[in-house]
Amino acid sequence: MLRAIAAGYLVTWLVMTPAHRLGTLALLGILSSGSGRAMAEHDHGSDAEVGGEAAFGASITLVAAAYDTMLYGGDYQGISPAVRWSNARFAASASLPYYRVTKNGKTLHGAGDGMVHGIIALARTTTSQAGMALAVTAPSGDRQDGLGMGHVMVMPGVWGSYMLGDVTIGGSVGYGRALGANDGHDHGAGPIVDPMNNSEVTWSASADLELARQLRAGARASGAVPTADGTTRAAGGLRVAWMAGHVVTAATVQVGIAGDPFTLRGVVETSLRF
Repeated sequence: MLRAIAAGYLVTWLVMTPAHRLGTLALLGILSSGSGRAMAEHDHGSDAEVGGEAAFGASITLVAAAYDTMLYGGDYQGISPAVRWSNARFAASASLPYYRVTKNGKTLHGAGDGMVHGIIALARTTTSQAGMALAVTAPSGDRQDGLGMGHVMVMPGVWGSYMLGDVTIGGSVGYGRALGANDGHDHGAGPIVDPMNNSEVTWSASADLELARQLRAGARASGAVPTADGTTRAAGGLRVAWMAGHVVTAATVQVGIAGDPFTLRGVVETSLRF
């Protein structure tokens, strides 16, 4: 099933023009969220999925964005396969994205930075849970092309969520630090596909409403504040997720608020738990 979904996504993706890709993802997010992460957002747990029996999973994420910074302008599209394992208290995942980037009229292709991410639930009640997380990125993306940081990033954090009737609120706070970055460069405007600073405090907040047994919609906000030289950034958006058996599909549309992370971005993810 997942192979057929991925194949359909990929064929449709390849035949679309960049403008159609961005418009399609943005429209999906807007329409499906009208009544009410990302590959590039370091959200440590607003959508934490732990609990239940041990299970494996796999997902395909598509992203399309337009951006306009002080140095570069254009758009990018990406596809990111990921694998995941979770049990009652712990979840771990690994992903490696691949991008097409238009940068001041020049088109580039290549892998982004790979990531491994783990979360653990330290406390849980019937209506709330909280825990810790750790994400580590590998410098597989080309820094000069705006596809990667050029060095390892380590990002520990804490997260929590609380259910109040049909509404679930969540949030996370983390710290990101580049390892081996001794050149003093400022990553406030790059990499293009995933802006980060060498040292920064990250945050995220979310609120979701259960519209039906298999349908949820809500809002997201995330950002970062540099602890030294760098750029403060923030983004917000709407998200909808629906479930059919073991398959969950989510669509998100986001806008950049501060720091030029992007002007508009759409994300569609399909995941399978088995």
